[in-house]
Amino acid sequence: MLNALRSLGFRVTPASEHAVLFGPLDFDFLYAIHSHAIFDGHELLTPAIAAYRGVPCLGASAPTRAISEDKVLAKQVAVSAGLDVAGHQIISSSDVDRNGFHLPGSWILKPRGGIASDAVIKVDSEADWPGALTAISDPRHEGRDFIAEEFVPGLNLTVPVVEGFPPGSLTVFQETGRPGDNVLTNEGKRGLNNTYTSAPYDGPGAKEALKATADMAAQVSPFDYARFDFRYDPATRRTVFIEVNIACNMAPASAVYRAAALHGIKYEELVAHVLTYSFRRQRKGPKASPKPASTPSKAHADRTPRAL
Repeated sequence: MLNALRSLGFRVTPASEHAVLFGPLDFDFLYAIHSHAIFDGHELLTPAIAAYRGVPCLGASAPTRAISEDKVLAKQVAVSAGLDVAGHQIISSSDVDRNGFHLPGSWILKPRGGIASDAVIKVDSEADWPGALTAISDPRHEGRDFIAEEFVPGLNLTVPVVEGFPPGSLTVFQETGRPGDNVLTNEGKRGLNNTYTSAPYDGPGAKEALKATADMAAQVSPFDYARFDFRYDPATRRTVFIEVNIACNMAPASAVYRAAALHGIKYEELVAHVLTYSFRRQRKGPKASPKPASTPSKAHADRTPRAL
């Protein structure tokens, strides 16, 4: 995306969170590249800083972004919107330490705040649980909570949404995972094996996914662009909300771009639309003349950003 921004004439200035938080406000818009920081809530940092400095930022506000980054919170919002979700339970470090801990049936374990299908584990029986709990207690996860999610058989359907485009105008995509259970993995998405494919889809479940996406999008808008993920079980006709990915991958191989390309929209045009729409919706009108007020203390004035 950075090359697309530069080709469109944008001046792109890389900066650290410290520079953006405490440095001069010599930028008009804050665009954060999707990161893989290990600490929970890292995707909320940039929109929170943007709000603190009073500058527009790509994507949703920090509170709304939390719905995207926390899989448990997202499911609660989905239920409030009338969507079906898989049964789920938080798996904490205390559960890992409990001998004999297991849940009956088949489950998908993944980080509560994870991205890109990282560290996904499937357990099908009581015998699978000791190995799964050992895996999630790996030091690289730094004690983060995981979520155990009821395994729903069927298709992986993802619905791209770009705000500013007509609602429901972007097609549903089907993502195919590994053989047997059709589970999506980080390795497959990264092309490290040949288990992952995606393609436009208008078969059974597509209309239901579009309807569920519209209902969920209404709860989290504005967000500029996002992708809403579902599992659809053809046997039961059950459409299950999995998660929403706000400010997700928009590269030429992504479902977001490929769905737009079906309408003849070029990559640079999509990037320009998203950024323009985001900037315009956050642009503030002329500030009213401030009312006379007492002069703040020097200590308070020193730590108040110039933009606020």
